[in-house]
Amino acid sequence: AFSYIPPRRRDPKEHSYFGRQGQTGVVSLYDCVFKRRLDYNQTLHRDDREHAKSLGLHVNEEEQERTVGVLTSSVYGKRIQQPIEPLNRGYGRVNHVQADFYRKNDIPSIKEPGFGHITPA
Repeated sequence: AFSYIPPRRRDPKEHSYFGRQGQTGVVSLYDCVFKRRLDYNQTLHRDDREHAKSLGLHVNEEEQERTVGVLTSSVYGKRIQQPIEPLNRGYGRVNHVQADFYRKNDIPSIKEPGFGHITPA
């Protein structure tokens, strides 16, 4: 039942993995052979595999441009630019605690002479 393969696809071309044109530049064979980078990249798996861990590729930008994401992990971050819920500051309590706790009026018993170590100036 699960091994059925339809004879043809009727989905739009944008829904296919192969519906996107490659954006690689034209690199001649001479440049590939004789103009290789000779420095060693420590973060790569092996030096001869250039894009082993997607270094130098723009995977996230390509996934955002697609109609249907190819990577399974891109489903979770597809609409990350949109806010999750609107900002509501109707119930905000910004400075009420500070105004209640630290009173602006003075306590007269503290400033009386002879109270603790505080002496009037």
